[in-house]
Amino acid sequence: EEVRVFRNKRRRCAQNLLYDLDTVDLINQVLPYKPHTQANMQLFVNSVAYEVDPSASVESLKLMVENQEFVPAQQLNLVVGSKTLEAGTLEGNGLEEDDALEMRLAVDAGMRKKWKKKRMRRLRRKRRKMRQRAR
Repeated sequence: EEVRVFRNKRRRCAQNLLYDLDTVDLINQVLPYKPHTQANMQLFVNSVAYEVDPSASVESLKLMVENQEFVPAQQLNLVVGSKTLEAGTLEGNGLEEDDALEMRLAVDAGMRKKWKKKRMRRLRRKRRKMRQRAR
């Protein structure tokens, strides 16, 4: 097999197969075929498999999850064990082949603000007088 280069795009062709070159600009260069050997790894996010490059960023993985799950990437937290993935590359965060990630949503949480009960002045004065008498 050999690869013919058409407009900077490689296409495999057998030696006996000829392309119709009337409409395609041919660069007069025939390159030997070298398969692209980029090792992709498979990650599982909530039991959905994603094929990613180990040098890909955490943000790009969040965008892939956003396209699949329809949840905004800003609201996603990806967790491995007890570690939350914030930034950097996937292999920089220690992810390996077939790791399982947990997807959590960033939710504002906390206790509601307590409000002070309003009391009328007359009742406050009355209670103050009763306390003074009790002394």
